[in-house]
Amino acid sequence: MGIVCEFYLVYNNFINEFLENPEAFERHFYDNYASPDGEFHHEGEDNFYCDKAWDIASFLIRQNDTSKEKILSGLLGQPLENLEGLSYIKAINVAEMNKILNQISLQQIEEAYDESKMQDPYIYNAGYITKEKSWDYILHDVETIFTAFKKAAENGKGIIVCKG
Repeated sequence: MGIVCEFYLVYNNFINEFLENPEAFERHFYDNYASPDGEFHHEGEDNFYCDKAWDIASFLIRQNDTSKEKILSGLLGQPLENLEGLSYIKAINVAEMNKILNQISLQQIEEAYDESKMQDPYIYNAGYITKEKSWDYILHDVETIFTAFKKAAENGKGIIVCKG
């Protein structure tokens, strides 16, 4: 077992309602979005799953942030109050991040790999999942993140990030 990360594409009104009443919307979210049987759980359309290399992948992406404001620092969202493992990114921020993501090549991702930079602060699974042993595994999570942001931006959606 380990921690995985999923990206759920939602409209801003859902995020706003979640922010206003997190406890009430938590059950709705898990039942309808996170559950594989949920009404809004559509893998590859509205739900994007990253396995245990998600933190390494997001670190490599953030290392390539060319924006003056370093907007990719918010790649994993802002925490939803009192709900561990859940965070959100509003549609306008997704669109801005996607512009930066579109400028990043897979070659740049590979060049950003430096295990020593992943130790402080610690990046989940750094040193265990390595470039030498698991590059395709890491790259799959990078590509999944790119795809999630691209689809969300194209459809005017925000993202709920769920780590657990």
